[in-house]
Amino acid sequence: MNELQLQVEALKEKISSSFGKHIDVDEGWYQIVVDCDKELTGVDPNYQIYQVKEKFGGLRYYAKPSNLDDKHTLIRIGNIISKYEAIAARTCEATGQSGVLMKSVRGRLKTLNPEYAATTPHYKKYSIVNQTPFNVNQAPSDAEWSEAIR
Repeated sequence: MNELQLQVEALKEKISSSFGKHIDVDEGWYQIVVDCDKELTGVDPNYQIYQVKEKFGGLRYYAKPSNLDDKHTLIRIGNIISKYEAIAARTCEATGQSGVLMKSVRGRLKTLNPEYAATTPHYKKYSIVNQTPFNVNQAPSDAEWSEAIR
């Protein structure tokens, strides 16, 4: 395992015991997830992860602050997570290069680098989704993703 993979493995210790201890993103997003954790830890060293996954081609990072009564920290954590989800929305899940939302012939969504997808057998049948421009400082909601892929 390389250093980045080890850092992602270490994040699993922050996942609540009631959830499965796994991070469900491809390697292209590992650095984003690690950077998000570092920034969140700077705000709340004892925050807890519920789940980190890809959904509809977007990063979903679910976490809980150590003190739910501290509204300031709660807002900061939400803003940090939104920032990194927005970064993932324009980063290839497989390579970490720039990416766009793409859809397979079966409707599966992934954020991929189109040049990489075109040369990779697994992603060759993915095509770029006609997207509604999103606010680059905020991750698109599930409703915005749904509207964009129609």
